[in-house]
Amino acid sequence: MYKRADKEKYEKLIQESPLFSLDKKAEPVAFRNARLKMIENIYLYLLSINKEKYEPYGCEITEIANYCIDKYDSTRSEFLHFFNYEWKKKFTYTKYEEGLEDTYKGVHVPENKIRAVRKYIKCAEKIEKKDKPEELYSKLAEVMQLPVETIRELAKLADVKVTTSNSMSDEEEEELWSYIAGNVNIEREFEEKEEAENILNKVDKVFQELRAKQQPIVSDVITTKIWLCLEDSEQQYSFISKEVAEEWNKKGTLPTQRELARKYGRDEASISRTVRTFLEKLKREIEQER
Repeated sequence: MYKRADKEKYEKLIQESPLFSLDKKAEPVAFRNARLKMIENIYLYLLSINKEKYEPYGCEITEIANYCIDKYDSTRSEFLHFFNYEWKKKFTYTKYEEGLEDTYKGVHVPENKIRAVRKYIKCAEKIEKKDKPEELYSKLAEVMQLPVETIRELAKLADVKVTTSNSMSDEEEEELWSYIAGNVNIEREFEEKEEAENILNKVDKVFQELRAKQQPIVSDVITTKIWLCLEDSEQQYSFISKEVAEEWNKKGTLPTQRELARKYGRDEASISRTVRTFLEKLKREIEQER
């Protein structure tokens, strides 16, 4: 049963934890004890929200709690907000995997297929629901650059019923990168990044360093590639094309590479070279973090 008093109690304990004021190297014992107490309070916090729902997932809660403790940056947000964001992704993904296992009776579904399904769901959510299935599949095939038959297969997999109120719309960073990178095979470089925001910030930085005449082309292409992955709060970056956004809002369509080539009086290969050069600069920018 939901107990507001218990929830507020554990929120307070988490927020007032001394963990992040301790020096891990200078005070290892105190840090370890505070870490264990933080994980315990996080677990109890989730149980106070919904014990029946979260109690079976102690290992997953501990995993995400440890991840968040290691990755937390106090300059960006409150710890509990960061944890809730990461836990939502983990829990939704875990429930989805369980749904796949139930549906396919133990038949292994490859990780890349699961990612493709998640991407399919994300895109389908942003396309008009009044579309007939085949019309929807055609639009998604164009946006995702996949054959219609593959889209139909993803639709069947996406039909798995998941007993959670959370949507599978949260995109992991490597999925977003696959939208950006196209045929540039560097997705694996970024699988351990914290969240999509990190890449979007880098995209924006490299975009602003481009020559003025290159920016409109790159803006249109990149926006077209990732538009359906973006949350509303992420659509304010300088690299986002207002023209592409307006076309989507008015018509519910995104320009093709051929249409963009005609718009700029260039061939598709030339457009691709410009974008590939941009992506290579972006790759170098991200590698500097290592």
